[in-house]
Amino acid sequence: MKRVIAIVVAMTLGVGLLSAQNLEERLQTMAANNAKAYLNPFVTAFGTAMNSGWYFTAKPHKLLGFDIGVRAMAVEIPKAQQTFNFDVSALDLSETITIGANTYTVHLDPETIYPDRKVPTAFGSKEGGYIPAISDDEIVTEFENQLLTQGVSQTILDQPTVQNNLYSIANNIPDLETPPGFDLAYFAIALPQASLGISLPMLPIHLELSGRYLPEVKISDEIGKFKFVGVGGKLALDPFIPLPLFGIKIAAGAYMQKLEVGKIIESNHALYSLQVSRDFNLLLLGFGLYGGIGKETSDFKVKYTYNNTGNPHDPLNGTQINFDLKGENDFRTTLGVRVRLAFLNINADISNGTDKVATAGVSLTLR
Repeated sequence: MKRVIAIVVAMTLGVGLLSAQNLEERLQTMAANNAKAYLNPFVTAFGTAMNSGWYFTAKPHKLLGFDIGVRAMAVEIPKAQQTFNFDVSALDLSETITIGANTYTVHLDPETIYPDRKVPTAFGSKEGGYIPAISDDEIVTEFENQLLTQGVSQTILDQPTVQNNLYSIANNIPDLETPPGFDLAYFAIALPQASLGISLPMLPIHLELSGRYLPEVKISDEIGKFKFVGVGGKLALDPFIPLPLFGIKIAAGAYMQKLEVGKIIESNHALYSLQVSRDFNLLLLGFGLYGGIGKETSDFKVKYTYNNTGNPHDPLNGTQINFDLKGENDFRTTLGVRVRLAFLNINADISNGTDKVATAGVSLTLR
């Protein structure tokens, strides 16, 4: 049983994307602004996937009707979400320069020193990011321009000892390296799901409750435990519409989910949808079309300890970083098809929103 749960968890986490030795260590090297930019496409894609697959028909189950199965989702990751511009504004590039008996302080603009700052997001290249500083000649020119404004003459600046000192300081300004991504063109997850009908035949109220759940599982000593729960349901609207609908079913649905990964990430996701379907059934064979529009949200709470291994003297080392991230999820449209073979239901759909997601499901169904 634990083996099965471990496999499902690995699928749910997107082929190990959330493993402690990968994601947490990568986040630890980044301050909050860059960690947000690094993670933001993942928040949107993860929310898109989590908010998918909740329904394959707008018709609720009859009283005690049910389905139980698995939903698999694959979110396409656009090229634009695989890189971001690294924020260097917080870097302190002040340098103290001694010339003769006088000491001067110069302040380099980080955005001037590091002009090319495009690096991978969590979905980007496995090669990691590399941000080179401008050449030593250009840095020395920056030094000289500021020293001239502080009263140092060009004659003094041209002295070999002064030039050697300036070039030595310039040479110590490092190039920057940023964490690699996971090189994913698609983000895929799989989730177990079950639904139960509580419709009452003598009343026009027809409901269906749905749930997704994975028990608490320890992933590793470093990351701790993973747990996940999702609940929701839909209400049939067609019984309240006093017009002939010719077999078309309409429902309103609401679904909420919460996932925790150790002490690193807590995520919450919600989908509110209007669903429409038309089913065609022939004894043991059935066929249906379904679709809908939805409003969705996704957010992450992230917590980790900053650890700049490249600079052990960084005053922020050991600082606890906490921030909230909201995905860019908004409205989505869904169009899908399902096939029923006796008690086996197979469905597939495409949803278009901030990201595009393909969903496939298989369920044991008793309507």
